[in-house]
Amino acid sequence: MTESTSTITAAEATVLRGFAAFATLDTDTLGAVFHPDVVWTHRNDDRFAGAKAGWPAVAAFFGESAELTAGTLRVEPQTTMSRDDLVTVIARVSATRPDGRSFDDMQMLLFRLEDDRAVAVDQYVGDPAAVRAFWD
Repeated sequence: MTESTSTITAAEATVLRGFAAFATLDTDTLGAVFHPDVVWTHRNDDRFAGAKAGWPAVAAFFGESAELTAGTLRVEPQTTMSRDDLVTVIARVSATRPDGRSFDDMQMLLFRLEDDRAVAVDQYVGDPAAVRAFWD
């Protein structure tokens, strides 16, 4: 019998702290995980397309996403991998809108960290058309 152990890097632990904070609406921890000058780039042609520069803009993006989904938005990390200060997360993202629209999408998020804080995030959706139809 072989035993498999999985360890995460310090960079992965930081990113996963951010996911846990998002799930519990812990804005203090989110503010600690993300650098004040963070740039989050949503790479899909929908209402959230493009870069949000600075923590206030990223926080507003999070807030609008939660508001549009009446609190149903879930982002669940499935797999992480890292090299140096780059962390890739495969996450299941799902939500329902009050008008009945819903989606369940596997997405990839690439985090770049400096001094244990996220300075850049690139978000790639799995099904661009479905995500666009959901948000627009």
